[in-house]
Amino acid sequence: MSEFSGRTCTAPAARSERMRDIVAGAVARHAPIRVLDLGCGTGSLVFRLAEILPHATIVGIDVSPANIRAAERQVSLDAGGRIRFAVSDYLEFRDEPFDAVVSDGVLHLIPAPTDALVHRLAADLRQGGLLICDMPYDCAYNRAFTVARRVLRALRSPLTDRAILAVGRALHGREMDDNGLRERVGYMYVPPERVMGPALARAFARAGLRQVATHAMPSTSPSQLRHSVTIFTKDAAAA
Repeated sequence: MSEFSGRTCTAPAARSERMRDIVAGAVARHAPIRVLDLGCGTGSLVFRLAEILPHATIVGIDVSPANIRAAERQVSLDAGGRIRFAVSDYLEFRDEPFDAVVSDGVLHLIPAPTDALVHRLAADLRQGGLLICDMPYDCAYNRAFTVARRVLRALRSPLTDRAILAVGRALHGREMDDNGLRERVGYMYVPPERVMGPALARAFARAGLRQVATHAMPSTSPSQLRHSVTIFTKDAAAA
């Protein structure tokens, strides 16, 4: 993810709101829980969760200092210390276990061995805690787009950057400005490291994370990989 370390990325509002609602339906909304937003971007989901979880403490981490600077500028004085942001590579991040770890569109991009990533996630959850992750799932559409992104990556040039931006303007020029569209150009060159499917589900199970629910995540763009939200719980017997 080092190629994104100097960039900002703001999640679409509709996706953050969908994630907020899924998280709110899964956790104890009025309890003093601790939540980690892994790959928080500029804080879109963190601030929405802080509003709907009035007693939660929420930590947002991101590999990009630019994202964290943008997020910290939005923290209001009345947040009461419930919100904290930090620049961190996730596999190097250390804190006390959380009641919930949420991740919106990030787990498939982390360039690390899948078993190492999954075991890190399990270690960051208390017993009975929840992992709530939005990521691409295994389907023909996503397999085709993965191939397309690998081809684009091999051909990347200023010309392909401009072509991708032009397509983005045609598809989303009415709802997004050029800054938002430029943020997303780089992602068109990044094939997923993993997708949600049987192999990944087995890796989660080996780490003591049991799948308990799946939710649809409507696509915000025909150029976006198809996503779903999967919820896992850390079984009490898990180490």
